[in-house]
Amino acid sequence: MPRLIWLPERGQPETPRLWFNPDHVTSVAPVLERLVDESGERFTLSVELKLQGMPVMKNWLAACATRDEADRAWQEFLTALSGNPGS
Repeated sequence: MPRLIWLPERGQPETPRLWFNPDHVTSVAPVLERLVDESGERFTLSVELKLQGMPVMKNWLAACATRDEADRAWQEFLTALSGNPGS
């Protein structure tokens, strides 16, 4: 039986937007965007994802207050992708 994981809807981390089989991933890369304004610094973490038979797509993963928070969110995504929750 295939294992499916999901990517969240932009700005709604608990709402699935796209379900996919991690066995079909051919490439994955983080995209970290930094915004600085009068309220301070914040980050948006996205993933560039290539699935077999599909074009590269960019999907939102998380809104983060710090780079460390973004790193943790990225590691959580990689853990879900690899299927090793104990890692």
